[in-house]
Amino acid sequence: MKSLLSFLVILVLSTAFAVGQSTSEEAKKLKNPKNCGVAQYDEFKNSSFGLLSELLKTETNYEGLKTDIAGFKSGEKDITINAVKGDISKFKKLKKSLESMDERVVALTDDGNELLKDARNVKPVTKVKAATDNTKKSLKAVDYSKKMIDELTGQVSSDIEYLSEQLSDLESNQ
Repeated sequence: MKSLLSFLVILVLSTAFAVGQSTSEEAKKLKNPKNCGVAQYDEFKNSSFGLLSELLKTETNYEGLKTDIAGFKSGEKDITINAVKGDISKFKKLKKSLESMDERVVALTDDGNELLKDARNVKPVTKVKAATDNTKKSLKAVDYSKKMIDELTGQVSSDIEYLSEQLSDLESNQ
């Protein structure tokens, strides 16, 4: 009974810890495995982790863009038509970039699932396990990428909406 209680406490605490982490924090912990020595599988792995790395950089850049909005909201930064138009342009470019990355996620997911199906046919047979394990980790990186894209796209869309409202107010007050 005591061990069951201990197990439940550990389970609850570990669940609470996992729920408290953001997708990007979890993604940063995912390590890019070594190449398995099978070109097709290594290329997929590198593409998957390359996309994830690109998204983590994009998120960092997004955080920088959000400082303008925070400045507008707090009154620390003057809201001018040119400033708002410039920010809208930056956010639209970011959104377009995220849409392009989302297309890559779809292609990578399909490729990864096909590679997993074919992994048992990898030659030499000694590389089957490494190819399978790398592909599974790579698909996990693709899943994190998809989650991050969805999160960022929602935030960017909200920011564009906010900035568009500010621009409309500025233009109507001229």
